[in-house]
Formats: sequence, structure tokens, C-alpha cells
Amino acid sequence: MRLRGFRALIMGPPGSGKGHISEKIVKKYGAVHIAAGDILRKHINEHTPLGKEAEKYTRKGLLVPDALLLGVIGTAIYKAGNRNWILDGFPRNVTQAKHLENVANLDMVINLQIPDEAIMEMLKFRLVHVPSGRVYNMGVKAPLVPGLDDVTGERLERRADDRPKVVMARLSAFDKQMNPVIGFYRKRHLLHTITGRHHQILWPMVERYLVKRWGLSAIRSFRPKRNLDLLTCKP
Repeated sequence: MRLRGFRALIMGPPGSGKGHISEKIVKKYGAVHIAAGDILRKHINEHTPLGKEAEKYTRKGLLVPDALLLGVIGTAIYKAGNRNWILDGFPRNVTQAKHLENVANLDMVINLQIPDEAIMEMLKFRLVHVPSGRVYNMGVKAPLVPGLDDVTGERLERRADDRPKVVMARLSAFDKQMNPVIGFYRKRHLLHTITGRHHQILWPMVERYLVKRWGLSAIRSFRPKRNLDLLTCKP
């Protein structure tokens, strides 16, 4: 009998559907979604000690140091406890991956792979609710009312970095930055690559892999309580 939930990392290029797949895992298995960028922004917005320190760098347009990022991620992992959790957006280099090993032992790394031309096509139709980060796509996950957020009814926008030339540059940068990380986890025998042309194809394959890798009853046994605070180490 397992004494804790799964510890997973999800990876993939911009537009590969990491957020969409993570949302599905959260909904079906009650996993804690540890989205590095979102949690860092929340630290900054709520003026936590880590957030105040991080803001010193972000305000100047500088990258947040690895040690500080690890503090943000480490706190979230500590609060997730023995629940299922999925990490998204960290690590972004091999050094960070090695540091992460000192915080948690991953059970699996899910690497989403979609052809560049398919990503380009999908991002042409992507809309974002900027305040919340909710993402829609006219071809996969359309808003209930065209152009408006399902929750607030506020106007949706297209991201400036979804322009074709920018997307190609981002995909190229991702390959250069993340290929060493992918190789790192392949050597650790943790990497499982799932390939498809769009998110709707990827999700059933991810679901089957989770059940095969971890077992359905175990996956459902470690669901988090609602409104789990990932910012502080307080009980």
C-alpha cells in the first residue's frame, strides 16, 4: 500500500498544453498543481518574504536566482505533503534539476511533444484572460461566449508573444535550454515522452500512463483539501 501520492514533473514547449493537461490531472486526481511562475507571482503580489526578495530582481528585469526559486518551489512541495502533485515550469536547467533532487524524489517526468507546425497553428487561435491566466483556444477549449472569460465575463486577449516569428524564436530557445534537462531525466530513467498533434490526443495518453505507472486507486487516495496554501510553511 502506498503511503503518499505521486510526484510528477510536466515538461513541454510553449503551446504544448502543459497547463491544459495539468488542469485535467488536478480535476481527475485531485493533484496539487505547483506552477512555478504562478506561485512566484503570488508571492510577489502578497508581499511574502520570498516575494519581496524576488521582486528586487523582477523589478529590474533580472532572472530570479536559483536559490530563491528553489525556496519558492520547496515551500510549495512541503505544503503539498503526501498528496499527489505535479510540478510545472521548474526546473529550467540541469543545475536546478540537481537542486530539486535535494528537495524531492520525482516519480515521473511527463514530456509533452507536439510538432512545431501544430503548435504554430494552435497558438493562432489562443486567447488569454490576463488577470487569472486562464487560457482558451477556439479549436480546443473555446470560451462559452466568444471573446469573453467564462468566469468573470471580462474580455480575452491575444498574447503578444503568440505572433508567428516570436513563437518560432520561443520554440528554438526552448529546445536549446531544455534539451539538456530532458537528457538529465532520461538518464535518471524518469522520462516518459508523449507525442501528439494537439491536446485532445495527448490527454488520454497521459491518463493511461498515470494509471499504468501509479495505479488508479493510489492516485485517487491522496487528494488535497481545498484552498491549499502553497506560500508558507505554516501548518
